Amino acid sequence: MYRCFDELDDAVVILDRDNTVARLNRSFQETFGIGDDAAHGTEIGSFVAHHLAPLIEEEDTAGRVLEALRCRREAAHATCRMRTSTGEVRRFSFSCRVMSGEPYTGMVLARFRDVTPERDEAAAIRPGSVYTSIGELIPYGTWTCEPDGAAIYISPSFLDLVGRTIEDCRRQGWMECIPLKDAAAARADWRRCLDTGCRWDRELEILDPGGGFHTILSRGAPVRDEHGRIVLWAGINLDITARRQAESLTATRVAQQRAVADLGRFALGGAEPPELMNAVVRAVAEHLGVEYAKVLRYLPGEDAFLLEAAVGFDGAPVGTRRVEGGTDSQAGYTLLSREPVIVEDLRTETRFRGPPLLRDEGIVSGISVIIRGDRGPYGVLGAHTRTCRRFTRDDINFVRAAANVLAQGIERKAAEEALTKSEEKFRSIAQRSFDMIYTCYEDSGITYMSPAVTRILGYTPAELIGRGCRDCISRLSLAAWEEGQKKLARGESVEGLEVEFHRKDGTAAFIELNESPIVERGKVVGVQATGRDITERKQDERLRQQAFEQIERNIEQFAVLGDHIRQPLQVTLGRADLLDDAETAAIIREQVERINGYVRQLDRGWVESRMVREFLRRHDLD
Repeated sequence: MYRCFDELDDAVVILDRDNTVARLNRSFQETFGIGDDAAHGTEIGSFVAHHLAPLIEEEDTAGRVLEALRCRREAAHATCRMRTSTGEVRRFSFSCRVMSGEPYTGMVLARFRDVTPERDEAAAIRPGSVYTSIGELIPYGTWTCEPDGAAIYISPSFLDLVGRTIEDCRRQGWMECIPLKDAAAARADWRRCLDTGCRWDRELEILDPGGGFHTILSRGAPVRDEHGRIVLWAGINLDITARRQAESLTATRVAQQRAVADLGRFALGGAEPPELMNAVVRAVAEHLGVEYAKVLRYLPGEDAFLLEAAVGFDGAPVGTRRVEGGTDSQAGYTLLSREPVIVEDLRTETRFRGPPLLRDEGIVSGISVIIRGDRGPYGVLGAHTRTCRRFTRDDINFVRAAANVLAQGIERKAAEEALTKSEEKFRSIAQRSFDMIYTCYEDSGITYMSPAVTRILGYTPAELIGRGCRDCISRLSLAAWEEGQKKLARGESVEGLEVEFHRKDGTAAFIELNESPIVERGKVVGVQATGRDITERKQDERLRQQAFEQIERNIEQFAVLGDHIRQPLQVTLGRADLLDDAETAAIIREQVERINGYVRQLDRGWVESRMVREFLRRHDLD
């Protein structure tokens, strides 16, 4: 566009959006002797003060120019006398305006036109030279018209597009010559601009000789003289077909991504597989722009497919219609190739034969992708049309994404059903278990408690739901229980933890716990545990301990009693030896010997008691 301004005879200054000089055209540099490099990036106030003000003869004109530029205020036909680079003083018409067309929106165009009387003829606009040069730089070029809309100049590239000559446009009117999609509205809009002098800005849908449409952005504005009269119309014709196609394609892709997201939410919401399949085929048909879409479930035992959902196949019974597998169908070939398959023309397809399901509908083009399964392919998702179409990589990605959502939804539903069966089995086992089984979460407390708790602790399961496990544990066992909780928090299991619980009647019950952490998203959120009542075992252990203690006391008493008896016997025996009465002494010695026999029996009992103690200890340890 700057090159276009260089072709103008008027001196032009272009200001950037921040009011700095963006460009001086060639005429401005030559007329006033100011280089573009010296002015570029200069703030407008500094530019006027250092470069323009010294050239303006009238003292107040420089201030008006600066105010108009700084305030970005449109001005037209303000005249002033200025000195040129040759030292000659000439008269110039100053005007400025804020540009609105992309990509120059917000920039300011200021123009100094030499209106010295002797240059009036030379200053006349010569569209044949100026606009021809500009037209060669812009796709489909520029155009100029008389004040009444009669064509003066239209770029050859645009004439070639519409298949007309400049003479045709001058004779019939250029808007009447163009093969427009909405001709009446466009021509009415053009007539309104001619009548009111407002800007012309419209997108024209033009039929090209090849049968397609080109989108042309046609913009123009009236060119006025110093008296405000329209002397001609000038504008551009810019081809924006590619941009509109890109915008349409982008909108289509966004809609497809939104559709996949909606399908994902529908699947996560617990949709049943038939509902999800119907939603998928509808979304694929709508957002791919095809008439047909279907879901085929693979039957490995038959090497065939079952039609489970469809759009467009009105005569095909869903749930019973079989489709051939192998190379007899597009679906079978898709499984064999293990990748998406695109058919541009089924009538000339050589890789496989089209099944009757497709041929009976007169289908020409199609695309199919595999629906993955946990242990193998679930089936195939296909989309088809009766017109010849070339599917793109983006089309493949969309259909594949829809198939992936369907596969995940089917797998999720199967997993939920398996989990439900597993939970039912778990609950059935737990309900019959002799042990207490429960689950407890950090945020919600006990969520399940097996019926065995009534026998063990006296509570019903309903009385414990929502309570914390800590509530039922004896103060004496809290330390050991909390150590177990620390291990669970680290993701470790706890086995054989003996904890004293409070029964409902206030008595104590000893429970042996085996606990496993419940982990969600890498974080321990609860515990699943089994508890076995070991109260009787603990009582037996206490009785055995008491028996051991009694045996120890007995053994000690045997030893002490033997010593206590032997000492008096020795004294008695010594006194008997001192007696003069031999008969009495013999009787005493006989009784002492008898008592010694009893003591030896005590010694053997002490030894045997120790042996029994050792045996019981070994047996208890075993």
